[in-house]
Amino acid sequence: MTLERRQFLTASVALGAAVAAPGLLAGNTAPSRYPDATWQVIDERFERYMLFNTPLERQWTGGLWLEGPAWNAVGRYAVFSDIPRARQMRWDEVTGEVSVLRHKVGHSNGNTFDNRGRLIACEHSPARVVRYEWDGSMSVLAERHDGKPLNAPNDVIALDNGGLIFTDPGYGAHVDYEGQRRELQLDTAVYYWEDGMDEPRVLTTELYKPNGIALGPDGRSLYITDTAPSHHPDQPATITRFTLAEDGKALQNPQRLVESREEGYDGLTCDADGNLWVGTSGGEGIDGVSVFTPEGTLIGRVLLPEICANVCFTGEDRNRLLMTASQSIYTLYTATRGA
Repeated sequence: MTLERRQFLTASVALGAAVAAPGLLAGNTAPSRYPDATWQVIDERFERYMLFNTPLERQWTGGLWLEGPAWNAVGRYAVFSDIPRARQMRWDEVTGEVSVLRHKVGHSNGNTFDNRGRLIACEHSPARVVRYEWDGSMSVLAERHDGKPLNAPNDVIALDNGGLIFTDPGYGAHVDYEGQRRELQLDTAVYYWEDGMDEPRVLTTELYKPNGIALGPDGRSLYITDTAPSHHPDQPATITRFTLAEDGKALQNPQRLVESREEGYDGLTCDADGNLWVGTSGGEGIDGVSVFTPEGTLIGRVLLPEICANVCFTGEDRNRLLMTASQSIYTLYTATRGA
């Protein structure tokens, strides 16, 4: 065997190993000059959350409208939804692989894991909140209020006491693409539910289209976006902070922190300092993630080539932002951690 042949075989083995391990093959993505242009500083306070030497990474594309990322720290994976296809998807943080976790799941939207590690999902059609048990079975937690079907649950958070709070704006009932078109029978609302309840309890009906929901690091600050302009063009898009009662069963002291007639705010999450990382739409130069202080001051953006619907922090250190953006999912390492 000649030296040239040995070198060829060695190179072939190395190339095959690199192909089998996504991300290890040099040149498999377009290079990015540091700092990545995805970072947009609006206020110098944002600089402490940036990393100079990290790129925006497009992990996967091929969805129709992606939503609802939720991180599972034990399994090192995130669940997200492809709503029109009625699929729950799974992104493996270690390998970077994306696969179908469940198919025909009622056009599921928002997801979270409860305090016992069970997956909670909001479904559009049928309109309900469900829980996947440890044995793989599915339990319906909430599907009616006052004897009437829910509109189309959208996003959900799990509390330490085992309770859930979810939003119900009804988007899955407006068109067949994301559910089943029908007339809403209930006011748009935010609900509380816990084991033992026959029906969820209304927490507020004051938002036009309550959408994304997130809990601050203090455990009492509850943030909810309102995508009102989609059906109420005379109203702005807003982000409102409520104070959550200690038992989680009441909302108090609503404060409108952000409002805009140029941008739309969807799903959101909080970092350890209480800043809001919010999926945003508004066109080139706005689409992506807007970052606000806990008091509602815009300090920076993560710009994406697609509209971003929702976000969550992932990774072993919870410092890797995962963004469900229209047809693709993106990740970006940050200098902060999820709350």
